[in-house]
Amino acid sequence: MTLAAGDPALTRFALQLFVVLVVARLLGELAGRAGFAPVVGELLTGLVLGPSLLGWVAPDVFAGLFPAGADDAVALDAVGTLGLLMLLVLAGLETDVGLVRRRLGATTTVAAGSIAVPFAGGFALGWFVPARFLADSGNRVVFALFLATALSISAVPVIARVLLDLGVLGDDAPQVLLAAALVNDALGWLLLSVVAGMAGRGAVDLVGAAVTVAALVLFLLGAVTVGQWLVDAVYARTKPGPPIGHFSTLVLLALGAAALAAELRIEAFLGAFVLGVLVGRTGRLDPHVRETFETVTIAVLAPVFFATAGLRADLTALVDPEVAVLALVTLAVAVGGKFLGAAAGARVAGFDRRDAFGMGAGLNARGALELVVASVGLSLGVLTGATYAVVVLVAVVTSVMAAPLLRWAFASGDGAAGGDGAGA
Repeated sequence: MTLAAGDPALTRFALQLFVVLVVARLLGELAGRAGFAPVVGELLTGLVLGPSLLGWVAPDVFAGLFPAGADDAVALDAVGTLGLLMLLVLAGLETDVGLVRRRLGATTTVAAGSIAVPFAGGFALGWFVPARFLADSGNRVVFALFLATALSISAVPVIARVLLDLGVLGDDAPQVLLAAALVNDALGWLLLSVVAGMAGRGAVDLVGAAVTVAALVLFLLGAVTVGQWLVDAVYARTKPGPPIGHFSTLVLLALGAAALAAELRIEAFLGAFVLGVLVGRTGRLDPHVRETFETVTIAVLAPVFFATAGLRADLTALVDPEVAVLALVTLAVAVGGKFLGAAAGARVAGFDRRDAFGMGAGLNARGALELVVASVGLSLGVLTGATYAVVVLVAVVTSVMAAPLLRWAFASGDGAAGGDGAGA
């Protein structure tokens, strides 16, 4: 891949970035003014610029701006991959391990329900889905496990952003909701890593799966021991000023962790997420550097990832009646499974119906992380174009739902606090 001065590909690459960032900014602001989380607008960026809209309305413009296989297309994908890794580092930085510990009892109950029920529903759906939707008809178990993982994940950034906007993050139920989302997220990445390992081998191999799980356990044990010591030592020796030192250290550590995880046959995204958690636990990251890192990631890198993910999704496939039915059924299983599982867990933990509804609504948000799952599935050959579009649709719809439903459940401030279980 070469992008030399005077090369038309370089001009087109710059134009692609310009268009992506302008559309992401506009849609994000429109979503915010409409009462939704700004990330909803950013999630729509790729769909608006991809074959779902631009490619359908103006196919020649789409083909000229995003030609398949061109050098600039490869470059845009590379920037999107970097955006994905930095987005997961940011998610790790926002993971409050102490919050999970303080609300361990209620958190475990809510998280267990919110993962188990949609996972079971997703697996059942994947097991009975027509063979035409499978990339490999002989690998149904892997597809079912992948779909189950996709439907059981939640998006911490979307949930946290909405709760912050509502000003209720200090209340009991929203705290448990956020803690459960953190647990849900971490388990979701572990599940995805295991299933991705199976997909990479092309079949369900119990020995291979056991090796993947063992590698994951060793990686995580090494991360919380040697990894944490190393991160602490690096930041202890990194001068807080100028801020560029802390910023470059964070990026370098993230890239190194992602590369190490990939080399160990563990997905690179998990390495980036774990690194973010470790850096967050040091307490040494300069607050201004963290703010700058968040700004660069959210404003520049993440929208490029959303766009590249959307460019691979063709929602016009939903015109096919069978695909449309699959999309509706998948959406119903995803939404219903999360609501039932999370709400049931919340009720067992002692929360009232309104708080339980709020937890079901919040944990339903899949956001950008669902796009991560979809992108991994497509790259591994587990998802077809149609099933990829279905998973992307679930990500967008559940994210759009989150803000108004959470506002109804928590913003009035009259929801009763949780009972004994909530205080665990």
